[in-house]
Amino acid sequence: MPDPLLYVQATAAAAAAGAAIAVVLLWLPRSPTAAWLNAACGIAVAVGLTVGLRVEDLHVALPPAGGLDRLLLIVIPAALLIESVAALPPVGNRFAWALRIGLILLTPRILLHGSVYVSDSETWTAWQAAISFGVCWALLGSCWGLMFALGRRRPGVSIPLSLGLAIQSAAATVMMAGYLRGGEAAMPMVAALLGTATVAWVMASGRRGVSGERPSTAPPVLPTVLIAVGVIGLFGVLFIGHFFGRVPGGRAVAICLAPLLCWVTEIAPLKHQRPWIVGTIRLCLVAVPLVITLASAKRDFDRDLAPLVVMQGR
Repeated sequence: MPDPLLYVQATAAAAAAGAAIAVVLLWLPRSPTAAWLNAACGIAVAVGLTVGLRVEDLHVALPPAGGLDRLLLIVIPAALLIESVAALPPVGNRFAWALRIGLILLTPRILLHGSVYVSDSETWTAWQAAISFGVCWALLGSCWGLMFALGRRRPGVSIPLSLGLAIQSAAATVMMAGYLRGGEAAMPMVAALLGTATVAWVMASGRRGVSGERPSTAPPVLPTVLIAVGVIGLFGVLFIGHFFGRVPGGRAVAICLAPLLCWVTEIAPLKHQRPWIVGTIRLCLVAVPLVITLASAKRDFDRDLAPLVVMQGR
């Protein structure tokens, strides 16, 4: 049975660990480079996630044995490494995107490795595989590219916050669909991401105000690693929830695309508002489809799985 207290402890530990590591690493250099920001935030997220999983007592098999294991041990570390490399000065934008596209193309196959979907031609025909992989590539690529572009165009802490909100909704949806382990792993992921993002944003804003090098209206730079981890983590949780759980495809797509509603704030009446107003509007817009999908998932849970849980508890 789920233990709410354990989830709270794991979430708090992941957020605290991620924030603490971010404070230490971002405090060291007086004027951190983009490469340092990405590396420091990547390390902070990784440490926070590891601590949260440890507190949650969620076993991750090594070598990875399932889709969730491969998400935590291969896909997310690969995203952290790619963004750290992409931020290095000698690395060009084209090469960086070649690395990202490579991970986008490989992620579905990595997560399905060893499953009946790729080992049994009768379970999954070639046409089904081609369509499914195509949809996954388009979904992950569009989310990553558009959120990355928004982070460059108008950065704000609301971007990782919206991704964290979507991951938390994905976790609840996956758990209500019967895949408890998938939802449990997402909770410390959200906490580590948000703890690191908050510290990075506060410290960057503080340095900007003290140095006076940038206009007060210019937002601090958003480390791209936070967007990468948020997008790949959101996609991965929903992917394993759909293929290894009971999350309907339409519901998974709706949650995955919800953060893209942040782009609505780029229309003329909104984009010139103060940053805190823009951030608030972004989070409210993203929350609308998430609340709707959660309500739908709760309805299905009460109808299909809740009676079984009650019977097992007796």
